[in-house]
Amino acid sequence: MDRNSQTVSSLSCAALTQTPWLMLPSDQEDDSDDARCFFSLAENKTYKIENVFDGLPDAWCVGSSHGWMVVLDQRGNPRLFNTFCKAKVELPAFPRKMKPNVGETYFIEQLRKIFIVKAVVLFMNQYSCRVVVIYGIHSRLAFCTLEDNTWTGLGDEGYRDIICYENQLCTLADNGSIAVWDFRSPFPTKIIRPSAPVSEVDHYENFPRNKFFTQSYLVESMGGLLLVDRIVGYFVNSEGIAVDEYDLLSPDDTHPLVCPYRTKVFNIYKLDHKQETWKKVESLGDRVIFVGGNYSISFSIHDLEGCESNTIYFSDDNWKQVDVL
Repeated sequence: MDRNSQTVSSLSCAALTQTPWLMLPSDQEDDSDDARCFFSLAENKTYKIENVFDGLPDAWCVGSSHGWMVVLDQRGNPRLFNTFCKAKVELPAFPRKMKPNVGETYFIEQLRKIFIVKAVVLFMNQYSCRVVVIYGIHSRLAFCTLEDNTWTGLGDEGYRDIICYENQLCTLADNGSIAVWDFRSPFPTKIIRPSAPVSEVDHYENFPRNKFFTQSYLVESMGGLLLVDRIVGYFVNSEGIAVDEYDLLSPDDTHPLVCPYRTKVFNIYKLDHKQETWKKVESLGDRVIFVGGNYSISFSIHDLEGCESNTIYFSDDNWKQVDVL
């Protein structure tokens, strides 16, 4: 079966909707290479599914959209999987010009799991979609269609996050600007939107860059666009105060008890489309937000059991090093 015929039959299940499941980190001691655990928010229950990626051992998920997961195989080649529909679609391999100038073995062993920062899937209709990725050390954008046999770059600008918003690609650039990409034309067109919130300057006064970094997420909520800033301290002492690393050392204690980094606060902004400005959100009300490197989403607590209102739940790729305040 060629890629196009496979695409027509398998994308039809993209219309299936339900409360999303969270894919949990694998337990290297208990899980096999092709098994994953999923947590149902609606049922408050964990399911373990064998052979999730159809015989691809050590597959690495880099994004998800509407039940479809973008994963990399052992050699770093991308695939589309829908576990619930038992469907899969092959994507073109990343061209050499997108990859770092290193040997193939080094790329597979050292860079495969960090090369793609995030991937999203844009569904044009039940027969066609676009896959967009943030890739490489400079966090640039590239996309492919299922009909193409290659990836196309979208300039040299760096990006913090991307999401599917109103069936278009919404991007957050490194400089804080928002852009919407229209993929309905043969080549995507970009519309620039507001820059970073003015109050972001306050971040650097209250949370100086030498002690803190910001992880930003775009989230769709009730048809609106939210910017969620997670402020994280690089090094935190036993009292929960962010400090410079060298301040932790003394002649008497050269190995102090320290959390490598800790999430200190979240700031949330909502985009005002008419005024093209960001407005700070003081409360989520009865909403709850889940943010993570692969996907972020918002719900009403009336749709979920066991979740607290006005709460942000977040994941971290270095969870073993994280202590949540």
